[in-house]
Amino acid sequence: MSKRVNLPYTTQDLFPQSVATPSTSRFGFGGGGGSTTAGSIVSGTGTSSIFTPRMNYTPTLGISSHTSGLSSHFKNIKVMTKRLFKPATLDFETAIWEIFHLIINPRKMYRSHYFYKQQQGNKSSYTRDDPSFLILLTGFLSISAVAWGLAYSPSVVDIFKLIVYMVFIDFYLTGIIIATVTWVVTNRLFNTGSLGMSQYNVNYIEWGFCFDIHCNSFLIIWCLLYVVQFILLPIIRIKQSIIALILGNSLYFGSIGYYFIVTFYGFNSLPFISNLSMTKNSVAGLGVTSSPAKLLQLIVIAGILPLLAIGWLITIVFRFNVADIMVDTYFN
Repeated sequence: MSKRVNLPYTTQDLFPQSVATPSTSRFGFGGGGGSTTAGSIVSGTGTSSIFTPRMNYTPTLGISSHTSGLSSHFKNIKVMTKRLFKPATLDFETAIWEIFHLIINPRKMYRSHYFYKQQQGNKSSYTRDDPSFLILLTGFLSISAVAWGLAYSPSVVDIFKLIVYMVFIDFYLTGIIIATVTWVVTNRLFNTGSLGMSQYNVNYIEWGFCFDIHCNSFLIIWCLLYVVQFILLPIIRIKQSIIALILGNSLYFGSIGYYFIVTFYGFNSLPFISNLSMTKNSVAGLGVTSSPAKLLQLIVIAGILPLLAIGWLITIVFRFNVADIMVDTYFN
């Protein structure tokens, strides 16, 4: 495994101009349809990637041309496990670059990540095969747990419990559940052909990729709830203070909202999501063309974010301090 070099990325890396994307592929999908996306969140994503559809499925044989059976599901896990015990293969430089841009500009990180996969010839899988990012995020959470423990529960046993809870329950267990749900939902939404959720489907989204999206999105939750909240907690826990109430609740609802926005960026940056148009039948039996990117945007902007805004307003009106309740839950 060779490390990625020449970071940070150049403009040519992020917006390649030398290779033209074919207008249609052998599967009938538009290759350069970046204009299918809409809105400020969608604009600028997906159009810079050079995409060749997933070629794992051979219709005449009904088998995968690269992998077979269940081995493909665990391929990246095996690679990451091997690299975990080979420190020389870990690419912390790229992981740090990704962490920085996930906070300030997640679209840039996703575009460069997928373009790099294209350059490496790995067009059938966008799952992260380097555990460096996961190691760093696990370390950040552990350090945060130690800091919280020293400040509010200075006992070795309590600090250890806090590390277990913050790392393995808050992050890993919750991530496994969320990744499984999004894996099922997205594959059912975007794989409407006869193959369904089969790994041989041209638009199949791997479970590992969904877990990667959770890891990327969880970073902002760590920043706001594990770091910023820790610093501002003396202010947030002031009783009967409207400023403390607004500040604490805004941190929680804002971090959850940004989690879903970064999740949207992750799925929307997949070339077949941003370029593909799905055709479904309406009630009247007429063909209606819809974009998966627009569908994802509708779910986030018209569904999740308004619900979070309403929840935030309700907690303010009824003076329910979410931050104060969560701290009491953690430390009794």
